[in-house]
Amino acid sequence: MTRMPITRSRAARCAAVAITAVIGILLVAAAIFFSGGGRWYVVSTPSMGEAAPVGTLVLAAPTPFAGIRVGDIITFHPPTSPGETFTHLVVGFDDAGLLLTKGDANGAIDPWSLGAGDLIGRTVSVLPGVGWLIRAFPLLLVGASALTFGTRFIRSRPLRSATRVLGASVLLSVVIAILRPLSGFTVMATRAISGQVEAVIVSTGLLPIRLETPTGTATRLSDGQVGSLLFSGTPDSDGGYTISSFLNLSLLGWVTLAVICALPLAWTTLVGLPEEAPR
Repeated sequence: MTRMPITRSRAARCAAVAITAVIGILLVAAAIFFSGGGRWYVVSTPSMGEAAPVGTLVLAAPTPFAGIRVGDIITFHPPTSPGETFTHLVVGFDDAGLLLTKGDANGAIDPWSLGAGDLIGRTVSVLPGVGWLIRAFPLLLVGASALTFGTRFIRSRPLRSATRVLGASVLLSVVIAILRPLSGFTVMATRAISGQVEAVIVSTGLLPIRLETPTGTATRLSDGQVGSLLFSGTPDSDGGYTISSFLNLSLLGWVTLAVICALPLAWTTLVGLPEEAPR
């Protein structure tokens, strides 16, 4: 019995079929969800802390006002800013039976009460990090289309393939530089304590970070985690204080990051580039 070897073209076709099937299943599921009145939102502020960090995809389904309970995470339009959309935690009811909400990372209850007209729905799924992919998709689609079209005019197949691998790496790096999904932080509040200044900080990146002050105080934060730093002495010339941030990965994390960065090189080394077509 003779076995037919799996060629690169056959492997590519199998991968394309698998990806197409996954995309089809996701589209069908999304169509069913949206047809039932569901909505999706990408978290852009750190008010929910670790419960829904920045870049989280939130899926909200319509829910009767009477069905909302304390502890539910809901999506709503605040009465003070009807054009904005918030996703916060229900912490109670006021004397009129209206909802009281609060962000997990916020120190105080929201300055409003919500009625049925303000409610969009109850959160049924929280997908951390998926929102970053949704934000990056338009940039990646436009960049990949331009890269594919521009390299069509390169007649040499090895050179064309190498250019596409390099271009894809540059495109991904540019998108990461624009959106900054990997590391970041936001100062939520500051207050004076015994001659020092305390800053309450929330991490807004996917990777854990270490924050330091010039006087040596430091804190380590993961995605959405809330921490604090103490500052002493006089502020800078502009009236502020300096915070230095660094990635705070474990050894396994650094190795994983290095492997991901080396994927283009590994692809061209292990898989190789297509051979030049015979003339």
